[in-house]
Amino acid sequence: MTKNLGNAKPNAPAREMKPSPLGRIAPALFPLVVVALCYLLGKQFFGF
Repeated sequence: MTKNLGNAKPNAPAREMKPSPLGRIAPALFPLVVVALCYLLGKQFFGF
């Protein structure tokens, strides 16, 4: 068994982090970017 020596540092209080506007919008834009890239690749290579 391990001993509790009592010298462990307490957890630092979590700082409140405000997500930037880009950080909030990026997850919503990611599927649109994927669709646009797939469209461009399909157009280029398969002639859609």
